[in-house]
Amino acid sequence: MSNLSDDLKKAFLFGVGAIAKTSEKSKKLIDELIERGALTVEQGKTLNEELKHNLQEKIIEKEKELNSDLISQIKDMKNLSDEDIKILKDKIAEIEKEKNEK
Repeated sequence: MSNLSDDLKKAFLFGVGAIAKTSEKSKKLIDELIERGALTVEQGKTLNEELKHNLQEKIIEKEKELNSDLISQIKDMKNLSDEDIKILKDKIAEIEKEKNEK
């Protein structure tokens, strides 16, 4: 169960990172087009704002997907065996111990 949560988190972070990288590259391209005169500064600002808005929408969408997956996992916990529940409790105790040590 823990590995699935970790995988979901990694997938989410990968998605956010990819979106951020794309945004950075797009902004650089827009800046280059402005420099060459292919775009006006105002057009560049408009495109940049659209990119930021799209980035925010994608991040919200990814967060919703992650939350949906986590809710599904929680619902699936009803079907856990006693051994799975023990493993989960042990993992929670381990995480709590690590947090308290910090």
